[in-house]
Amino acid sequence: MNKKILLISEVLTPPFDEGIKNVAFSVHKHLRFKCSSLSVTKLGANQNDPEILPISLNKMFLNYGLRKCIKNHTPDFILYLPEASITFNSFVRAKVLQFMSTHARVIMLGVKQVGYSRLQKKIIVNFLKPSSLLLLGKFDRDFFIENGIRVGTLPPAVDNARFCPASRQEKEKIRGEFGIPQEKTVVLHVGHIRPTRNVQCFSNIQRIKDVQVVLVGSSSTPTENDLKERLIRDGVFVIDEYVPDIPKVFKMSDAYIFPVVNKIACIDMPLSILEAMACNLPVITTRFGGLEDNFEEDKGFYYFDNDEQLASLVESVKKMNGSVIKNTDKIETFTWDKFTDAIIKTCDELA
Repeated sequence: MNKKILLISEVLTPPFDEGIKNVAFSVHKHLRFKCSSLSVTKLGANQNDPEILPISLNKMFLNYGLRKCIKNHTPDFILYLPEASITFNSFVRAKVLQFMSTHARVIMLGVKQVGYSRLQKKIIVNFLKPSSLLLLGKFDRDFFIENGIRVGTLPPAVDNARFCPASRQEKEKIRGEFGIPQEKTVVLHVGHIRPTRNVQCFSNIQRIKDVQVVLVGSSSTPTENDLKERLIRDGVFVIDEYVPDIPKVFKMSDAYIFPVVNKIACIDMPLSILEAMACNLPVITTRFGGLEDNFEEDKGFYYFDNDEQLASLVESVKKMNGSVIKNTDKIETFTWDKFTDAIIKTCDELA
Protein backbone atom coordinates (compact mmCIF):
# COMPACT_ATOMS: atom_id res chain seq x y z
CA MET A 1 0.00 0.00 0.00
CA ASN A 2 1.47 3.35 -1.08
CA LYS A 3 -1.20 5.44 0.59
CA LYS A 4 -0.35 7.57 3.62
CA ILE A 5 -2.14 7.06 6.94
CA LEU A 6 -2.27 9.53 9.82
CA LEU A 7 -3.10 7.78 13.10
CA ILE A 8 -4.58 10.09 15.73
CA SER A 9 -5.29 8.91 19.27
CA GLU A 10 -5.31 10.70 22.60
CA VAL A 11 -3.95 7.58 24.36
CA LEU A 12 -0.58 7.06 22.68
CA THR A 13 1.25 7.94 25.88
CA PRO A 14 2.90 5.46 28.28
CA PRO A 15 2.42 3.48 30.38
CA PHE A 16 0.63 1.10 28.02
CA ASP A 17 -1.16 -0.88 30.69
CA GLU A 18 -4.82 -0.98 29.67
CA GLY A 19 -6.91 -2.04 26.69
CA ILE A 20 -7.41 1.08 24.57
CA LYS A 21 -3.81 2.20 25.06
CA ASN A 22 -2.50 -1.21 24.03
CA VAL A 23 -4.67 -1.29 20.91
CA ALA A 24 -3.51 2.20 19.91
CA PHE A 25 0.17 1.44 20.49
CA SER A 26 0.01 -1.92 18.69
CA VAL A 27 -1.64 -0.31 15.66
CA HIS A 28 0.99 2.45 15.72
CA LYS A 29 3.88 -0.06 15.80
CA HIS A 30 2.58 -2.28 13.02
CA LEU A 31 1.38 0.46 10.65
CA ARG A 32 4.93 1.86 10.53
CA PHE A 33 6.18 -1.30 8.81
CA LYS A 34 3.30 -1.68 6.38
CA CYS A 35 2.76 1.79 4.94
CA SER A 36 3.75 5.44 5.14
CA SER A 37 2.28 6.45 8.47
CA LEU A 38 2.54 9.13 11.11
CA SER A 39 1.09 8.89 14.63
CA VAL A 40 -0.20 11.85 16.63
CA THR A 41 -1.25 12.05 20.26
CA LYS A 42 -2.01 14.74 22.84
CA LEU A 43 0.88 16.58 24.40
CA GLY A 44 2.00 14.89 27.63
CA ALA A 45 4.99 14.82 29.93
CA ASN A 46 5.43 11.05 29.54
CA GLN A 47 5.66 11.06 25.76
CA ASN A 48 9.08 9.62 24.81
CA ASP A 49 8.59 7.84 21.48
CA PRO A 50 10.22 9.82 18.63
CA GLU A 51 7.87 8.09 16.20
CA ILE A 52 4.81 9.69 17.86
CA LEU A 53 4.19 13.41 17.39
CA PRO A 54 2.73 15.12 20.49
CA ILE A 55 0.36 18.01 19.81
CA SER A 56 -1.61 20.17 22.24
CA LEU A 57 -5.13 18.95 21.46
CA ASN A 58 -8.27 20.61 22.77
CA LYS A 59 -11.57 18.76 23.21
CA MET A 60 -12.89 19.54 19.73
CA PHE A 61 -9.55 19.22 17.89
CA LEU A 62 -9.86 22.85 16.77
CA ASN A 63 -6.13 23.25 16.88
CA TYR A 64 -3.64 25.02 14.62
CA GLY A 65 -0.87 22.52 15.33
CA LEU A 66 -3.07 19.60 14.30
CA ARG A 67 -4.26 21.38 11.18
CA LYS A 68 -0.65 22.16 10.23
CA CYS A 69 0.33 18.52 10.80
CA ILE A 70 -2.45 17.31 8.51
CA LYS A 71 -1.50 19.86 5.86
CA ASN A 72 2.19 18.91 5.98
CA HIS A 73 1.65 15.15 6.04
CA THR A 74 -1.09 15.21 3.36
CA PRO A 75 -2.54 11.85 4.44
CA ASP A 76 -4.82 9.82 2.20
CA PHE A 77 -6.52 8.41 5.32
CA ILE A 78 -6.93 9.65 8.87
CA LEU A 79 -7.42 6.79 11.32
CA TYR A 80 -8.92 8.14 14.54
CA LEU A 81 -8.92 5.91 17.63
CA PRO A 82 -10.76 7.94 20.32
CA GLU A 83 -9.82 7.73 23.97
CA ALA A 84 -13.43 7.05 25.03
CA SER A 85 -14.31 4.99 21.93
CA ILE A 86 -16.90 6.26 19.46
CA THR A 87 -18.91 8.60 21.67
CA PHE A 88 -21.03 11.37 20.17
CA ASN A 89 -18.20 13.85 20.79
CA SER A 90 -15.81 11.50 18.99
CA PHE A 91 -18.03 11.70 15.91
CA VAL A 92 -17.87 15.50 16.18
CA ARG A 93 -14.06 15.40 16.36
CA ALA A 94 -13.95 13.05 13.36
CA LYS A 95 -16.01 15.58 11.38
CA VAL A 96 -13.58 18.34 12.42
CA LEU A 97 -10.74 16.18 11.10
CA GLN A 98 -12.63 15.80 7.84
CA PHE A 99 -12.96 19.58 7.51
CA MET A 100 -9.25 20.02 8.22
CA SER A 101 -8.24 17.78 5.33
CA THR A 102 -9.21 18.53 1.76
CA HIS A 103 -9.01 14.96 0.47
CA ALA A 104 -8.32 12.46 3.28
CA ARG A 105 -10.91 9.85 4.21
CA VAL A 106 -11.60 9.66 7.95
CA ILE A 107 -11.90 6.19 9.49
CA MET A 108 -12.92 5.76 13.14
CA LEU A 109 -11.87 2.78 15.23
CA GLY A 110 -14.33 1.92 18.02
CA VAL A 111 -13.13 -0.43 20.73
CA LYS A 112 -16.08 -0.58 23.10
CA GLN A 113 -19.81 -0.04 23.28
CA VAL A 114 -21.22 3.40 24.01
CA GLY A 115 -24.75 4.81 24.15
CA TYR A 116 -26.45 7.58 22.20
CA SER A 117 -29.62 9.57 22.76
CA ARG A 118 -32.23 9.71 19.97
CA LEU A 119 -31.14 13.23 19.09
CA GLN A 120 -27.48 12.21 18.97
CA LYS A 121 -28.32 9.30 16.66
CA LYS A 122 -30.14 11.66 14.28
CA ILE A 123 -27.22 14.09 14.23
CA ILE A 124 -24.68 11.30 13.67
CA VAL A 125 -26.68 9.83 10.79
CA ASN A 126 -27.47 13.15 9.11
CA PHE A 127 -24.35 15.22 9.70
CA LEU A 128 -21.44 13.28 11.22
CA LYS A 129 -20.92 10.14 9.14
CA PRO A 130 -17.23 9.18 8.82
CA SER A 131 -15.96 7.41 5.70
CA SER A 132 -15.89 4.14 7.62
CA LEU A 133 -16.18 2.65 11.10
CA LEU A 134 -13.99 -0.21 12.31
CA LEU A 135 -15.20 -2.06 15.41
CA LEU A 136 -13.74 -4.72 17.70
CA GLY A 137 -17.17 -6.32 18.09
CA LYS A 138 -20.69 -6.17 16.72
CA PHE A 139 -21.99 -3.51 19.12
CA ASP A 140 -24.32 -1.05 17.35
CA ARG A 141 -23.20 -2.54 14.02
CA ASP A 142 -26.74 -2.99 12.69
CA PHE A 143 -27.70 0.60 13.60
CA PHE A 144 -24.72 2.03 11.72
CA ILE A 145 -25.19 -0.18 8.65
CA GLU A 146 -28.93 0.49 8.47
CA ASN A 147 -28.16 4.20 8.36
CA GLY A 148 -25.65 4.02 5.56
CA ILE A 149 -22.41 4.01 7.52
CA ARG A 150 -19.74 1.64 6.24
CA VAL A 151 -18.73 -0.77 9.03
CA GLY A 152 -16.00 -3.37 9.36
CA THR A 153 -15.25 -5.73 12.25
CA LEU A 154 -11.59 -6.17 13.12
CA PRO A 155 -10.23 -9.58 14.19
CA PRO A 156 -8.96 -10.19 17.74
CA ALA A 157 -5.22 -9.72 18.21
CA VAL A 158 -2.60 -10.59 20.81
CA ASP A 159 1.19 -10.41 21.03
CA ASN A 160 1.89 -14.13 21.28
CA ALA A 161 5.64 -13.50 21.19
CA ARG A 162 5.46 -11.81 24.62
CA PHE A 163 2.61 -13.91 26.01
CA CYS A 164 3.39 -17.62 25.92
CA PRO A 165 3.11 -20.66 28.22
CA ALA A 166 5.53 -21.04 31.12
CA SER A 167 7.29 -24.18 32.26
CA ARG A 168 6.69 -25.43 35.81
CA GLN A 169 10.17 -24.23 36.80
CA GLU A 170 9.55 -20.75 35.36
CA LYS A 171 6.18 -20.56 37.12
CA GLU A 172 7.75 -21.47 40.46
CA LYS A 173 10.57 -18.96 40.00
CA ILE A 174 8.18 -16.09 39.27
CA ARG A 175 5.95 -16.98 42.22
CA GLY A 176 9.02 -16.82 44.43
CA GLU A 177 9.74 -13.31 43.15
CA PHE A 178 6.22 -12.15 44.06
CA GLY A 179 6.03 -14.11 47.30
CA ILE A 180 3.08 -16.23 46.14
CA PRO A 181 2.83 -19.68 47.84
CA GLN A 182 3.74 -22.48 45.44
CA GLU A 183 0.94 -24.78 46.63
CA LYS A 184 -1.87 -22.30 45.89
CA THR A 185 -4.09 -22.30 42.80
CA VAL A 186 -3.48 -18.76 41.51
CA VAL A 187 -6.39 -17.11 39.71
CA LEU A 188 -5.60 -13.83 37.98
CA HIS A 189 -7.44 -10.74 36.79
CA VAL A 190 -5.82 -7.75 35.10
CA GLY A 191 -7.86 -4.55 34.89
CA HIS A 192 -9.07 -1.43 36.65
CA ILE A 193 -9.76 -1.80 40.37
CA ARG A 194 -13.21 -0.26 40.22
CA PRO A 195 -16.75 -1.48 41.01
CA THR A 196 -17.69 -1.20 37.31
CA ARG A 197 -15.31 -4.11 36.64
CA ASN A 198 -17.12 -6.31 39.22
CA VAL A 199 -13.80 -7.09 40.90
CA GLN A 200 -15.55 -7.14 44.29
CA CYS A 201 -16.52 -10.73 43.44
CA PHE A 202 -12.92 -11.76 44.14
CA SER A 203 -13.49 -11.48 47.89
CA ASN A 204 -15.69 -14.59 47.63
CA ILE A 205 -13.25 -16.38 45.34
CA GLN A 206 -10.43 -15.73 47.81
CA ARG A 207 -12.39 -17.69 50.44
CA ILE A 208 -12.15 -20.89 48.39
CA LYS A 209 -9.66 -23.24 49.99
CA ASP A 210 -6.12 -23.23 48.52
CA VAL A 211 -6.93 -20.39 46.09
CA GLN A 212 -4.93 -17.18 45.82
CA VAL A 213 -6.47 -14.34 43.82
CA VAL A 214 -4.01 -11.97 42.14
CA LEU A 215 -5.48 -8.67 40.94
CA VAL A 216 -3.36 -6.34 38.81
CA GLY A 217 -4.74 -2.82 38.41
CA SER A 218 -3.96 -0.24 35.75
CA SER A 219 -1.68 2.60 36.82
CA SER A 220 -3.25 4.79 34.10
CA THR A 221 -6.72 4.66 35.64
CA PRO A 222 -7.62 5.87 39.15
CA THR A 223 -8.11 3.06 41.66
CA GLU A 224 -11.12 2.91 43.97
CA ASN A 225 -9.08 2.88 47.18
CA ASP A 226 -11.87 1.69 49.51
CA LEU A 227 -12.49 -1.27 47.22
CA LYS A 228 -8.77 -2.03 46.98
CA GLU A 229 -8.33 -1.98 50.76
CA ARG A 230 -11.35 -4.25 51.24
CA LEU A 231 -9.96 -6.77 48.75
CA ILE A 232 -6.56 -6.71 50.47
CA ARG A 233 -8.20 -7.30 53.86
CA ASP A 234 -9.99 -10.30 52.35
CA GLY A 235 -6.65 -11.77 51.27
CA VAL A 236 -6.53 -10.77 47.59
CA PHE A 237 -2.97 -10.08 46.38
CA VAL A 238 -3.27 -6.63 44.76
CA ILE A 239 -0.68 -5.07 42.46
CA ASP A 240 -1.65 -1.47 41.70
CA GLU A 241 1.56 -0.17 40.21
CA TYR A 242 2.88 -0.45 36.65
CA VAL A 243 4.31 -3.89 35.86
CA PRO A 244 6.71 -3.53 32.89
CA ASP A 245 6.92 -7.29 32.33
CA ILE A 246 3.22 -8.09 32.65
CA PRO A 247 3.55 -11.52 30.93
CA LYS A 248 5.33 -12.74 34.09
CA VAL A 249 2.12 -12.28 36.08
CA PHE A 250 0.20 -14.44 33.61
CA LYS A 251 2.93 -17.08 33.59
CA MET A 252 2.83 -17.56 37.37
CA SER A 253 -0.96 -18.08 37.32
CA ASP A 254 -3.13 -21.18 36.98
CA ALA A 255 -6.33 -19.61 35.62
CA TYR A 256 -7.73 -16.29 34.42
CA ILE A 257 -11.06 -14.81 35.53
CA PHE A 258 -12.86 -12.02 33.70
CA PRO A 259 -15.89 -10.96 35.78
CA VAL A 260 -16.89 -7.76 33.91
CA VAL A 261 -20.60 -7.27 33.18
CA ASN A 262 -20.86 -3.52 32.55
CA LYS A 263 -20.75 -3.11 28.76
CA ILE A 264 -18.76 0.12 28.84
CA ALA A 265 -16.22 -0.98 31.46
CA CYS A 266 -13.87 -2.67 28.99
CA ILE A 267 -13.05 -2.85 25.31
CA ASP A 268 -15.30 -5.20 23.35
CA MET A 269 -12.58 -7.82 22.85
CA PRO A 270 -10.73 -7.89 26.19
CA LEU A 271 -7.00 -8.14 25.49
CA SER A 272 -6.29 -9.70 28.89
CA ILE A 273 -8.37 -12.74 27.96
CA LEU A 274 -6.42 -13.18 24.73
CA GLU A 275 -3.16 -12.77 26.65
CA ALA A 276 -4.24 -15.42 29.16
CA MET A 277 -5.13 -17.77 26.30
CA ALA A 278 -1.72 -17.15 24.70
CA CYS A 279 -0.19 -18.31 28.02
CA ASN A 280 -2.50 -21.37 27.79
CA LEU A 281 -4.36 -20.54 31.00
CA PRO A 282 -7.92 -21.79 31.43
CA VAL A 283 -10.29 -18.82 31.18
CA ILE A 284 -13.49 -18.26 33.18
CA THR A 285 -15.43 -15.29 31.84
CA THR A 286 -18.75 -13.53 31.57
CA ARG A 287 -20.40 -13.45 28.16
CA PHE A 288 -18.83 -10.08 27.49
CA GLY A 289 -18.73 -8.09 24.27
CA GLY A 290 -17.61 -10.06 21.24
CA LEU A 291 -16.31 -13.11 23.12
CA GLU A 292 -19.15 -15.47 22.16
CA ASP A 293 -18.69 -14.46 18.50
CA ASN A 294 -15.16 -15.84 18.63
CA PHE A 295 -14.97 -18.53 21.33
CA GLU A 296 -17.17 -21.49 22.14
CA GLU A 297 -17.24 -22.96 25.62
CA ASP A 298 -15.07 -26.05 26.06
CA LYS A 299 -12.53 -27.56 28.43
CA GLY A 300 -10.31 -24.60 29.20
CA PHE A 301 -12.73 -21.84 28.24
CA TYR A 302 -15.82 -21.35 30.39
CA TYR A 303 -18.67 -18.84 30.58
CA PHE A 304 -20.45 -18.04 33.83
CA ASP A 305 -23.67 -16.15 34.55
CA ASN A 306 -23.66 -15.78 38.34
CA ASP A 307 -21.41 -15.97 41.40
CA GLU A 308 -22.38 -19.57 42.16
CA GLN A 309 -21.30 -20.73 38.70
CA LEU A 310 -18.06 -18.78 39.03
CA ALA A 311 -17.18 -20.43 42.36
CA SER A 312 -18.04 -23.86 40.96
CA LEU A 313 -15.83 -23.33 37.91
CA VAL A 314 -12.93 -22.21 40.08
CA GLU A 315 -13.29 -25.46 42.03
CA SER A 316 -13.24 -27.37 38.73
CA VAL A 317 -10.12 -25.56 37.55
CA LYS A 318 -8.38 -26.46 40.82
CA LYS A 319 -8.88 -30.13 39.99
CA MET A 320 -7.61 -29.89 36.40
CA ASN A 321 -4.03 -30.19 37.65
CA GLY A 322 -2.11 -30.30 34.38
CA SER A 323 -5.02 -31.32 32.16
CA VAL A 324 -4.54 -30.63 28.48
CA ILE A 325 -5.62 -27.06 27.65
CA LYS A 326 -5.59 -25.91 24.02
CA ASN A 327 -6.25 -22.19 24.35
CA THR A 328 -3.01 -21.33 22.57
CA ASP A 329 -4.32 -23.10 19.46
CA LYS A 330 -7.44 -20.92 19.43
CA ILE A 331 -5.55 -17.64 19.23
CA GLU A 332 -2.67 -18.76 17.01
CA THR A 333 -3.90 -16.69 14.04
CA PHE A 334 -4.91 -13.63 16.10
CA THR A 335 -1.95 -11.36 15.36
CA TRP A 336 -1.51 -7.59 15.25
CA ASP A 337 -0.16 -8.05 11.72
CA LYS A 338 -3.55 -9.35 10.60
CA PHE A 339 -5.29 -6.65 12.62
CA THR A 340 -3.43 -3.86 10.82
CA ASP A 341 -3.81 -5.69 7.49
CA ALA A 342 -7.58 -5.45 8.01
CA ILE A 343 -7.25 -1.69 8.58
CA ILE A 344 -5.17 -1.28 5.43
CA LYS A 345 -7.67 -3.40 3.47
CA THR A 346 -10.43 -1.00 4.51
CA CYS A 347 -8.30 1.90 3.28
CA ASP A 348 -7.71 0.14 -0.05
CA GLU A 349 -11.44 -0.45 -0.47
CA LEU A 350 -12.16 3.25 0.15
CA ALA A 351 -9.44 4.43 -2.24
